[in-house]
This record gives sequence, C-alpha cells and structure tokens, in this order.
Amino acid sequence: MTGESILVVEDDGFIALSIRELLERNGYQVSGMAAYGEDAVILAEQDPPDLICMDIELMGNTDGIEAARKIHEHAEIPIIYLTAYADSERLARAKETGPYSYVVKPFNERELLAAIEIALHRQKIDRQLQESMQRYRAIIDYAAEGILLVSSDTQKIVEANPALIRLLGYSAKEITGLTIDEIMVNRDTMAGQTGTVICSPQGPSVETRFRCRDGSLREIELTTSSIHRKGSPDLTCMIAHDVTDRKHAETALREAHRKLNLLSSVTRHDILNQLTVLYGFLEISGAALAGTRLEKYVEKEKNAAIAIRRMISFTKDYEEIGQQRPGWHRPDAIIRQVTKTINFPDIPIDCRLGTLELFADPLLERVFHNLLDNAIRHGEHVKTITVTSESTDRGLLIRWEDDGTGIPDAEKERIFERGYGKHTGLGLFLAREILSLTGITIRETGIFGTGARFELMVPAGMYRYPQEDERNS
Repeated sequence: MTGESILVVEDDGFIALSIRELLERNGYQVSGMAAYGEDAVILAEQDPPDLICMDIELMGNTDGIEAARKIHEHAEIPIIYLTAYADSERLARAKETGPYSYVVKPFNERELLAAIEIALHRQKIDRQLQESMQRYRAIIDYAAEGILLVSSDTQKIVEANPALIRLLGYSAKEITGLTIDEIMVNRDTMAGQTGTVICSPQGPSVETRFRCRDGSLREIELTTSSIHRKGSPDLTCMIAHDVTDRKHAETALREAHRKLNLLSSVTRHDILNQLTVLYGFLEISGAALAGTRLEKYVEKEKNAAIAIRRMISFTKDYEEIGQQRPGWHRPDAIIRQVTKTINFPDIPIDCRLGTLELFADPLLERVFHNLLDNAIRHGEHVKTITVTSESTDRGLLIRWEDDGTGIPDAEKERIFERGYGKHTGLGLFLAREILSLTGITIRETGIFGTGARFELMVPAGMYRYPQEDERNS
C-alpha cells in the first residue's frame, strides 16, 4: 500500500470511475474527481494531492493544460496528462507546464500505473533536490566569506554571493559581467601560482589581492576547487577570505616590535658598556684593596655586576622568541648540529627520532642545546644520552634521557622557573617558553640517582613523518 493521494480530472465518467477503481485497488487514495478544469483548480488548492491525472479535453472553458498552469501558480504538484490527442500543438502547450508524463488513450492499466509510480518517484527526488539546493543556497547567501563561481573556459564570473558583492562594491549584475582577471590584481605576477590553483581539482589557499569597484585593494586568502561536468572542469568555485584588517594589524604589530626591539637593543648595548666600565673600576678597586677588610665587598660587587650582565643577555634571548613564524624542523638533524657547536665531551647520543619533524619556533635548536647543556653541567657522570619517541592518546611523547645524577623530586618543577639553578637558571625556562608557542609541553620525570628524563608532549598536528623522497624533492 502506497497511500499517496491522487486527483482524477476526467470528463468521461466511465473512464474516471475506471481510473478511480484502479488507483484504490493498488493502494492509492483518490482525493477528488473533477470533469471541469475550473473545479480541478479549486480542488487542488483546497486539498493539494500528491499527483494529478489530468485529461486535456475537459468540460467548461478551461482545458487540462490551462488548469495545470493555474495549479502550478500555487503549488508544484506533478501532473500526468491523459489524452486521446498527441498532435504537435498540444504537445508544445503541454510541455510549457512541465508534465511528469503524457499517456495517450487508450491505455492499459500497467501503462498508467507505471507512469504514476515513476512520476511519484521523480517528484520525491525533485523535492529532495530542491530542499538540498535551498540549504546550499542559504549557506552561500548567508556565508560571511565571499564565494564566486568562475567559468573554466572564459574565466568570466558566473555568480557571486552577497558577501563578495558587498566586499567589492559591485552590483550582482555588474560583477557577473567581469572576468576574474579584472578583479584579481596580481594573478599574472604570482609565478603561475593562482592560475595553477584555478585549474586544480582542490587547490591550496593562496594570498592575492582583489580590486574593488572604487579602485581600492583588499588582501584576500583564496581557496578554490573545480566543479566537473562530463569529466572536465566546468566551473571553479572560489572562496575569498578578506584578511585586509588582519594584514594591517600584523604590519602595525611588526613595526611596533621592530621599534621596541631597536629601543631594547640600544638600551641593552648602553647598559653593557657601562657594566664593562663598572667592572673595570671594580677590578682596579679590588687590586687596590687587596688584603683589607673591604676586599670581600668588592668581590660581592663584581659578582653583582656579572649577574646583571647575565640578566641583560637573557633579555636578548627572550625577545627573539616568537619573532619568526613557526615551521617544520627535524630534531634528529638539530641534535647532530648542536653536538658540533657546543663544548661537548665524548658522550654518545642515541637518537631514534628518524625522519620526525616538529612544527615549532625556529629557536627549537635552543631547546635541545639547553637539554644537552643541562646534562653536561648537572649530570656529573653522564655516560650516554638516549632520545626516543612514542605515540600516545594525547599526541607524540619525546623522551630525552641520560644516566647521570638526575633531578631531586622537590626540584622537578622548579628547574623550569626563571632564575632557578646553579648557573643562570634561564636555559630550561627558555626551553619551556619556546616549546609552548606551538602547544608543546615539557616536564622532568626521571628517578633521582638514576638519571634525568625530560618528556616533551607534542600535540596532534604538530608533528609528522615525511617520506625521504618528499624531503629530497
């Protein structure tokens, strides 16, 4: 039993009753019957059926084709024409109303039932398609990002959503008459990058500029994908994210950092010069007061000057953090390089990180430099250092282990505090700060007396294992 409702419009009473009996016998509901086109319009409006079986030649002044046209003014109801006439004039008029089928009398029951079943199925698909189109249209129309469709052949803009129209200042009619070259400023000067993206099935985001109607330029982050028809690209869908304000803010921030760094550099240079003078005079004072009770005070003053110099040097190291964009770095290569630049005793390092790459600040080298320096300075009797990694539910766990003295439990967290330690107390503090820029954490979990163990937890997305051929290409 299907249960769909069908309106029967037929001026021949015998045929109308036969159709009704056939429909009810096959599980359909007959919502009404009419012999006049005017009545059919009223019945369809009062109780809209799922389908109409419409004779073309009806009683009254309104034939079936005209009745169908009036019904479609209020509702999209599928119609099957039933007629004894199939001349070209009637067919042409019938086509204008978009019928789902055209059954010529006389017909048998199987023909009519097949036409009804196909029409109802098609109506269901059409309704789903229409609902899908309405959803996507709503997404496109209310999207905050600019969206445009460009012909792959002519490069003309076929359609643009309201957000892009507002962004560029054109009317919908004006923008659909332009080509993409007329609004994309530096397409030809990007070494083919944008052109490649336009032709690719799924292009990456690229930065470009769009020219507005008033001549002003907007900084755009552009993502594209191809829409294919018959196996070939037919349209290119472009999503334009306006990053102009962000770019201006970044430029202003970089300029502010530049000025602050310049001021910091000049001030630091002047302070260090004065410290050099101060330390020189303290050396003279120490020599002049040798053997007196004031000598020990001069030594304390010299130590204070040395501490001040270390603090000033630390400000230079710290201001470099975050100055450059994070990127992909290979710890294995960094560790090998660090062992060449540091005053490194003959301690073997068993690094098992392979092709692992981390997304981190360019100062990642300083992290491994400080870990190695910490092992040399505080491990006392370190004979080997091992670096391994392990996948966990939280991400990738990197372990840096040595077989030296280790860290007492009471100091495991304090060693990452600024100023804590036997020397400057800044190395591990800096290491934690550098790693935190891309969400990497570090802690010490070793057992005191058996060696130090530093664990770096790298979140998902911040590490990868590229293939050898990818790195060498």
